[in-house]
Amino acid sequence: MNPRIESELERALVRLAAGPRLAVIGSTEFWDAGSPALCEAIAGELAAIEPLVALTGGMNGVGQTFAEAYETARKANGLPVNLYHLLPHGTLLQRSGTTLGAGEDFNQRREVLGRAAQIYLVIEGGPGTEHEAAVATAHGAALIPVGRSGGAAGDIYPLLEPLPEAAPDDWRLLGERDVLYTSTAAAVGRIVRTLLQRRS
Repeated sequence: MNPRIESELERALVRLAAGPRLAVIGSTEFWDAGSPALCEAIAGELAAIEPLVALTGGMNGVGQTFAEAYETARKANGLPVNLYHLLPHGTLLQRSGTTLGAGEDFNQRREVLGRAAQIYLVIEGGPGTEHEAAVATAHGAALIPVGRSGGAAGDIYPLLEPLPEAAPDDWRLLGERDVLYTSTAAAVGRIVRTLLQRRS
């Protein structure tokens, strides 16, 4: 690993709350009109997992929408927020969670974010998301692409071998467009819970 990236990663990790880390990666502008509601439903589902620590790239779109819904739900559940945004040094603080410096530019930030979690949730996304997903899988992280959202997630979903921890029906739901957002969110929640149980 590049020594600069390694140093940036170590500095970020020591500032995170203890617990399993899940990073949400995806589009900075929504492509699908239903994606904001999908993000909010998934955030509400994952916010109920008490030890979870959520990470984003601190951008508009998927990251911001997920983060705000996640923070609201964590507070409503009486849980520590455990929400962090990794952004290049000097970037403005985000409205939710805690903003941490990670890299001098967005390329370095993507390299750090792609190594910072054990689980990556992909919603929509473009080339930057594909970069983060490639870094994550190269380092053994579990990737959960919400294929129904399109973009990078839609491209990755049919090519990726289903996670062994995912029930076949839950993995199928990730790609089904004609189901309720809450059904997709519940499937994501079950996959994440099973991953945490089996990989702890």
